[in-house]
Amino acid sequence: MAASATKEAPPPEKTPEAPKAPEPSKEPSPAPSTASKSELPKGDRIYASPIAKKIALERGIPLSKVKGTGPDGRIIREDVEKYKPEPASASAPAPADPSADYVDIPLSNIRRTIAARLAESKVSSPHYYLTVDIQMDKVLKLREVFNKSLAEKGAKLSINDFVVKAVAKALEDVPEANSAWLGDIIRQ
Repeated sequence: MAASATKEAPPPEKTPEAPKAPEPSKEPSPAPSTASKSELPKGDRIYASPIAKKIALERGIPLSKVKGTGPDGRIIREDVEKYKPEPASASAPAPADPSADYVDIPLSNIRRTIAARLAESKVSSPHYYLTVDIQMDKVLKLREVFNKSLAEKGAKLSINDFVVKAVAKALEDVPEANSAWLGDIIRQ
Protein backbone atom coordinates (compact mmCIF):
# COMPACT_ATOMS: atom_id res chain seq x y z
CA MET A 1 0.00 0.00 0.00
CA ALA A 2 2.79 2.37 0.80
CA ALA A 3 4.30 1.72 -2.63
CA SER A 4 1.03 2.46 -4.44
CA ALA A 5 0.56 5.66 -2.40
CA THR A 6 3.89 7.03 -3.56
CA LYS A 7 3.12 6.20 -7.20
CA GLU A 8 -0.27 7.92 -7.13
CA ALA A 9 0.93 11.15 -5.53
CA PRO A 10 1.80 13.79 -8.11
CA PRO A 11 5.40 14.95 -8.16
CA PRO A 12 5.97 18.14 -6.18
CA GLU A 13 6.07 21.22 -8.35
CA LYS A 14 9.27 23.21 -8.40
CA THR A 15 8.75 26.65 -6.96
CA PRO A 16 10.86 29.42 -8.41
CA GLU A 17 13.59 30.47 -6.00
CA ALA A 18 13.75 34.03 -4.87
CA PRO A 19 16.84 35.84 -6.07
CA LYS A 20 19.53 35.74 -3.44
CA ALA A 21 20.78 38.96 -1.92
CA PRO A 22 24.44 39.59 -2.52
CA GLU A 23 26.47 38.29 0.36
CA PRO A 24 28.37 40.85 2.37
CA SER A 25 32.10 40.66 1.96
CA LYS A 26 33.88 38.62 4.56
CA GLU A 27 36.70 41.17 4.85
CA PRO A 28 36.60 43.11 8.08
CA SER A 29 35.94 46.79 7.43
CA PRO A 30 38.04 49.26 9.38
CA ALA A 31 36.29 50.97 12.25
CA PRO A 32 35.35 54.52 11.25
CA SER A 33 37.13 56.08 14.21
CA THR A 34 40.42 54.25 13.72
CA ALA A 35 41.07 55.56 10.24
CA SER A 36 42.95 58.81 9.96
CA LYS A 37 41.43 61.74 8.13
CA SER A 38 43.46 61.01 5.02
CA GLU A 39 42.15 57.43 4.96
CA LEU A 40 38.51 58.45 5.36
CA PRO A 41 36.71 58.74 2.04
CA LYS A 42 34.68 61.89 1.74
CA GLY A 43 31.26 61.44 3.31
CA ASP A 44 32.16 58.60 5.74
CA ARG A 45 30.47 59.05 9.07
CA ILE A 46 32.40 59.36 12.29
CA TYR A 47 30.51 57.77 15.17
CA ALA A 48 30.61 59.91 18.31
CA SER A 49 28.28 60.67 21.18
CA PRO A 50 26.62 64.10 21.17
CA ILE A 51 28.59 65.26 24.23
CA ALA A 52 31.84 64.13 22.60
CA LYS A 53 30.98 66.14 19.47
CA LYS A 54 30.18 69.21 21.55
CA ILE A 55 33.41 69.02 23.57
CA ALA A 56 35.48 68.42 20.42
CA LEU A 57 33.88 71.44 18.75
CA GLU A 58 34.51 73.67 21.77
CA ARG A 59 38.16 72.59 22.02
CA GLY A 60 38.80 72.52 18.28
CA ILE A 61 39.66 68.81 18.23
CA PRO A 62 39.19 66.99 14.90
CA LEU A 63 37.07 63.89 15.59
CA SER A 64 38.74 62.02 12.73
CA LYS A 65 41.97 61.94 14.78
CA VAL A 66 40.38 60.68 18.00
CA LYS A 67 40.33 56.92 18.60
CA GLY A 68 37.00 55.73 19.96
CA THR A 69 36.82 53.29 22.86
CA GLY A 70 33.03 53.05 23.08
CA PRO A 71 30.81 50.35 21.60
CA ASP A 72 31.81 49.55 18.00
CA GLY A 73 34.62 52.13 18.15
CA ARG A 74 32.29 55.03 18.97
CA ILE A 75 34.00 58.18 20.27
CA ILE A 76 32.82 59.00 23.77
CA ARG A 77 33.40 61.91 26.13
CA GLU A 78 36.46 60.37 27.80
CA ASP A 79 38.15 59.84 24.43
CA VAL A 80 37.87 63.52 23.57
CA GLU A 81 38.95 64.63 27.04
CA LYS A 82 42.05 62.37 26.92
CA TYR A 83 42.99 63.36 23.34
CA LYS A 84 46.49 64.77 22.99
CA PRO A 85 47.42 66.32 19.64
CA GLU A 86 50.37 64.77 17.87
CA PRO A 87 53.57 66.81 18.11
CA ALA A 88 54.25 68.88 15.01
CA SER A 89 56.55 67.10 12.58
CA ALA A 90 58.90 68.53 9.97
CA SER A 91 56.28 68.02 7.26
CA ALA A 92 53.68 70.06 9.15
CA PRO A 93 52.77 73.41 7.63
CA ALA A 94 54.72 76.39 8.88
CA PRO A 95 53.06 78.65 11.45
CA ALA A 96 51.22 81.71 10.23
CA ASP A 97 53.32 84.52 8.83
CA PRO A 98 54.05 87.09 11.55
CA SER A 99 53.21 89.86 9.08
CA ALA A 100 49.63 88.51 8.73
CA ASP A 101 46.74 90.93 8.90
CA TYR A 102 45.35 89.36 12.04
CA VAL A 103 46.37 88.58 15.62
CA ASP A 104 45.44 85.37 17.47
CA ILE A 105 44.65 85.99 21.13
CA PRO A 106 44.65 82.89 23.38
CA LEU A 107 41.52 82.40 25.47
CA SER A 108 41.43 82.28 29.23
CA ASN A 109 39.01 79.85 30.84
CA ILE A 110 36.59 82.63 31.73
CA ARG A 111 36.58 84.01 28.16
CA ARG A 112 36.02 80.50 26.77
CA THR A 113 33.04 80.01 29.11
CA ILE A 114 31.60 83.43 28.24
CA ALA A 115 31.89 82.73 24.51
CA ALA A 116 30.25 79.30 24.82
CA ARG A 117 27.38 80.68 26.92
CA LEU A 118 26.86 83.58 24.53
CA ALA A 119 26.61 81.21 21.57
CA GLU A 120 24.25 78.98 23.56
CA SER A 121 22.02 81.92 24.55
CA LYS A 122 21.45 82.80 20.89
CA VAL A 123 19.75 79.43 20.44
CA SER A 124 17.99 78.89 23.76
CA SER A 125 16.90 82.40 24.81
CA PRO A 126 14.23 84.50 23.15
CA HIS A 127 15.66 87.58 21.49
CA TYR A 128 14.54 90.51 19.38
CA TYR A 129 16.09 93.00 17.00
CA LEU A 130 16.03 96.78 17.10
CA THR A 131 16.05 99.16 14.17
CA VAL A 132 17.29 102.71 13.99
CA ASP A 133 16.27 105.55 11.70
CA ILE A 134 19.27 107.48 10.39
CA GLN A 135 19.25 110.94 8.85
CA MET A 136 21.23 110.49 5.60
CA ASP A 137 20.33 113.69 3.71
CA LYS A 138 23.97 114.73 3.31
CA VAL A 139 24.96 111.25 2.10
CA LEU A 140 22.15 111.29 -0.47
CA LYS A 141 23.32 114.67 -1.80
CA LEU A 142 26.90 113.40 -1.98
CA ARG A 143 25.64 110.30 -3.80
CA GLU A 144 23.87 112.46 -6.41
CA VAL A 145 27.07 114.42 -7.03
CA PHE A 146 29.16 111.25 -7.43
CA ASN A 147 26.58 109.56 -9.66
CA LYS A 148 26.50 112.61 -12.01
CA SER A 149 30.29 112.45 -12.40
CA LEU A 150 30.25 108.65 -12.83
CA ALA A 151 27.40 108.65 -15.37
CA GLU A 152 29.91 109.01 -18.22
CA LYS A 153 31.61 105.76 -17.15
CA GLY A 154 28.34 103.90 -16.71
CA ALA A 155 28.92 103.36 -12.97
CA LYS A 156 26.47 104.15 -10.21
CA LEU A 157 26.88 104.25 -6.43
CA SER A 158 24.24 102.88 -4.10
CA ILE A 159 23.48 103.79 -0.52
CA ASN A 160 24.87 100.39 0.45
CA ASP A 161 28.27 101.42 -0.97
CA PHE A 162 28.42 104.29 1.51
CA VAL A 163 27.32 102.06 4.41
CA VAL A 164 30.01 99.46 3.58
CA LYS A 165 32.67 102.19 3.42
CA ALA A 166 31.54 103.60 6.80
CA VAL A 167 31.67 100.14 8.41
CA ALA A 168 35.15 99.50 6.98
CA LYS A 169 36.42 102.80 8.40
CA ALA A 170 34.83 102.05 11.78
CA LEU A 171 36.52 98.62 11.89
CA GLU A 172 39.88 100.27 11.15
CA ASP A 173 39.32 102.57 14.14
CA VAL A 174 38.07 99.77 16.47
CA PRO A 175 39.70 96.46 15.39
CA GLU A 176 38.32 94.67 18.47
CA ALA A 177 34.89 94.82 16.84
CA ASN A 178 36.20 92.73 13.94
CA SER A 179 37.00 89.58 15.95
CA ALA A 180 36.06 85.93 15.56
CA TRP A 181 35.90 83.19 18.20
CA LEU A 182 37.67 80.09 16.83
CA GLY A 183 37.38 77.69 19.78
CA ASP A 184 40.71 78.16 21.57
CA ILE A 185 41.63 81.60 20.25
CA ILE A 186 40.10 84.91 19.30
CA ARG A 187 41.27 86.04 15.87
CA GLN A 188 41.36 89.82 15.66
